[in-house]
Amino acid sequence: MNTTDTFESVPATPATDFPPPNVAPVRVGTIPPPTGAWQGVSWFAFALGAITFLYSVWYAAGITIGERYFLYTAALFSLYGCLGVSKVVRDRQEGIPVTALFYGLSFVAALAPFVLVSYNMVFDSTLAVSTRTLLGMSFALTAYATLAIAKNERDKAALKPWSDR
Repeated sequence: MNTTDTFESVPATPATDFPPPNVAPVRVGTIPPPTGAWQGVSWFAFALGAITFLYSVWYAAGITIGERYFLYTAALFSLYGCLGVSKVVRDRQEGIPVTALFYGLSFVAALAPFVLVSYNMVFDSTLAVSTRTLLGMSFALTAYATLAIAKNERDKAALKPWSDR
């Protein structure tokens, strides 16, 4: 018997009835596990982007303390928004119900910091162009790496039976 044709069955109790009854069962073995190399590259990209962004903002010449805190807050908000987008897109793909409000707000939370930081870097910043470019690239790298790490963790969790989660 092929493992892709079997379904995983876990006894459900009323308090822990997961997955919800209206969700189609996921076939065992249909989601390949993320490779160690991909997981390592994802974490390396996140660390590189985050450290570069933090260092660049902290040591940027001519930047006010208010701008520093704005950039740090926008980066954290962006990472949270990217996690939200990762969750809602994957939930919809797996057939888990997601409200339109949560779906839309997740995208707003992910895109609003990019718009705000982009506006700040283009119109309001007195930083050198090279510093602005470095900040933008490290900001984008960290956001992309957050999406990759979230996908890796979700794929690893999908391989475990519900009782082990």
